[in-house]
Amino acid sequence: MYLNKSTKIAFIGCGAVGKTLAVALSKAGYSVIAASSRTYSSAEDLASRIAGCVSYESIPEAALQADLIFITTFDSAIEPVVNSIKWSARQAAVHCSGASSLDVLKTAESQGASIGSFHPLQAFAGVDDALAALPGSTFGIEGEGQLKDYLTQLALDVGGKPIFLQSSDKPLYHASAVTLGGVLMGQIAVIAQIWQDRLGVERNEALKTLIPMVRGVADALEANGIPNGIAGPYVRGDIETVKKHLEAMRSVGIKEMQMYATTALAGIKFAAEKGVCSAEDVKVMKDLLNTYINNNPI
Repeated sequence: MYLNKSTKIAFIGCGAVGKTLAVALSKAGYSVIAASSRTYSSAEDLASRIAGCVSYESIPEAALQADLIFITTFDSAIEPVVNSIKWSARQAAVHCSGASSLDVLKTAESQGASIGSFHPLQAFAGVDDALAALPGSTFGIEGEGQLKDYLTQLALDVGGKPIFLQSSDKPLYHASAVTLGGVLMGQIAVIAQIWQDRLGVERNEALKTLIPMVRGVADALEANGIPNGIAGPYVRGDIETVKKHLEAMRSVGIKEMQMYATTALAGIKFAAEKGVCSAEDVKVMKDLLNTYINNNPI
């Protein structure tokens, strides 16, 4: 199998991830020619965004048209989709799951196809926003030989940064990604809700105030690294402020206080590494956080 920009590509699964990757690859000069999905209208929508791309109601028929098939379904659907396709040695099967190993592609491999994974480390709430965010994003890649090289070039051609993974790395890789994605989103939503419930600022209005701070935090870390980019009361050893925070968050609810305390405890070593506060203050803050966590079970 020879892979280059003229290799015919199909996407099976046409949600935000599939549509974003398909459009990005097409814009980068790759030949995206087929789309299929559990919901046919989603495949039609993807095909409408790319000249020369055809939507298919039948997943096996869409796969038959292409040399490289991206499986961009929900994780639980990857293996059933792969099992529904008749593969050949001229093809490659690539899933885009951050958590799944290559084992879900074993049917394709047993029929001679090359297999790999290509996971964009990015949030995909909508296609247009995701396309704008894709340049600079990391792509977690699994594969061997020519396919690995090809997927690496794909990542580079859409402005991404490839990293290479083993299947055993995937659970921790994905957990870390979700902590920065879905879990962080949940934390921000909790804070916005607190602003609505306690400060009288409607939560979506609160987001307009909070999101610039999130961006500023990311910019500070990017510019200064760890630990120099770390800031706040834990860097200063401001014990009285930490006490006030814990009491205030406990007044909102035990879950909210635990979110604050456990996150602070996990990160305090990086604040201490900056060397501004004393070792004794670090110990006092750790003990304080542990006391609130252990004496206030959810």
